[in-house]
Amino acid sequence: MTGITPLIFLSLWVSLACASFIPAPVTEIRSAETCGDPLNAVPYYRTYSSSVVDHAYTADVPALNGGIVRSGYPVQGVAGLVFVSQELSAVQFYRLYSAAATDHFFTMSTTERDNALKAGYVLQAGEPPVYIYPTQICGSVPFYRLYNPVGQDNFYTISESERLEFITTQGYNDVEIAGYLLPLVNTQCT
Repeated sequence: MTGITPLIFLSLWVSLACASFIPAPVTEIRSAETCGDPLNAVPYYRTYSSSVVDHAYTADVPALNGGIVRSGYPVQGVAGLVFVSQELSAVQFYRLYSAAATDHFFTMSTTERDNALKAGYVLQAGEPPVYIYPTQICGSVPFYRLYNPVGQDNFYTISESERLEFITTQGYNDVEIAGYLLPLVNTQCT
């Protein structure tokens, strides 16, 4: 009996010590009532043309392989995960383009979309629509929008360090959180 008591206390101590290292979730866990199915989320590719200073984003792999890259927009990576069909709580993320400014502009706001259309942007209807979250739910992360007035370029990222780098060294201004994407490693969606 005397040999068991120390083992029980040791076991209890180890359990409590280990439990204190379990991080608390910082984002809302997926709820089937409010969240889109993360298995339906697809990569949102970021491309960039250095010759015209323009970032563009697409979830359309055939368009990416069929012309975007050949048009001078090599892939820089994946910005995050989006939906290409309507999912719970997700809203459309409009893709617009201005030939005069050589600029792609993305927004979930119908007011911003309409203002951009009045300013000469056109909706790019050749690609499937993209849907994102309008608020930070379901394990999503902010998709920051920045703007460079010299290069007339809208830039979007989920990376806080990249956002700060573009502001401090690349001449971009912080504009807003354009919406919320699922991160590439979405451990909260189980």
